[in-house]
Amino acid sequence: MTTQQIQNLKKATEALTKWESSGKAFGHYSNIEPKATNEEGADMIYEFYCLMRILEDLMHNYEVTLVPGTKKGKIFPQKPGAKKGWAYFVIINKMDGNNKFQVCYGTNIKLSLAPRTTIAPDVSIQKYDSTDDPDESMVELIMDAKFKYDDSTALPIEQLHGFMQRVSALGVQAASSMTLAFNLLSGIKSNCLLTNGRALHNQHDYCVLNHIKQVEQFDIGSAAFNVIG
Repeated sequence: MTTQQIQNLKKATEALTKWESSGKAFGHYSNIEPKATNEEGADMIYEFYCLMRILEDLMHNYEVTLVPGTKKGKIFPQKPGAKKGWAYFVIINKMDGNNKFQVCYGTNIKLSLAPRTTIAPDVSIQKYDSTDDPDESMVELIMDAKFKYDDSTALPIEQLHGFMQRVSALGVQAASSMTLAFNLLSGIKSNCLLTNGRALHNQHDYCVLNHIKQVEQFDIGSAAFNVIG
């Protein structure tokens, strides 16, 4: 990815975050944008881009509200952290008020049988009444974003294995049957590995068996992406 492509990613992410009438982007973007000068920094921007693109699509069918956290000068964690104190989103279906969820970013989910062990997906769709200290019973669907500096690079099989383990540990194998109503992104209503790079096409059956999808070319500049699994 060239310097210009990183700049394009930053601009696209910033545009997706300008929800308020002020036209200003979310403070989280302002915190991470200066760091996106290399692969590690661009990875943070890409994760946030994925979250914003998902929420933009959900806005077609849901009222989306940001529930503020209590961290001074911060909105979302820049690395996995406890849910308490950080902002998250509440989404309520415009046609069915009972169809409602929380959308959380980078927050820990503990395992009830091993409470010292936590899993922090990049994006988690949680039940509407999920607490500030959620366990797997409060989670409906998870997604992880995998940025590739070279967008011709495929997801390594180890990332598929690791994500499958997360899905199993959190018990979200039924994610694709939940009532979440996407608009143009209906093809990603599942536990997804999102990447601007390439998927492993020969692992379709393995993904289906383990209740995940690979979403390749999930990137700026085009609505086109391809789903494997």
